[in-house]
Amino acid sequence: MNKQQPVLNAERVGTVARVIHGAIVGGLAVAFAVFLYLQGRASLELPDQANNLLRLIGYVILASAVLVSLVVRGRITPPGSGEAVNEWWTVNLEKAVVCWALAEGGGLAALILGWVIGDTTLLALGTAVGLALLFVTRPGRLQART
Repeated sequence: MNKQQPVLNAERVGTVARVIHGAIVGGLAVAFAVFLYLQGRASLELPDQANNLLRLIGYVILASAVLVSLVVRGRITPPGSGEAVNEWWTVNLEKAVVCWALAEGGGLAALILGWVIGDTTLLALGTAVGLALLFVTRPGRLQART
């Protein structure tokens, strides 16, 4: 029988974490630039009630993303004094990716809703909060020993 190879290379898992995080940050920044560009070129005309409801939904999604992302972040403990960082990343990469996806997803949802209703503030706030959460949960900070 063939032995199943591990999915992640233990020597490179820290680098994989940084690449994933960088791709998520870059994707959110590019999405902001694209939707900001589209803001002046394409617009949807919705009734005021729909705009207000979508604005509220955008803020609720953004607040929920902040709370849930920080709860998941709280479940990631830094490596112990004798623990190798790559071994620590092998155990915690999945939690970190979930935390980053929550930050990006909430920011992206608010960004898109801001574009749909023509609210540049919500568009920018979604991006800013998403990027701030990604900054707070960056790989170096997650693995920092306190």
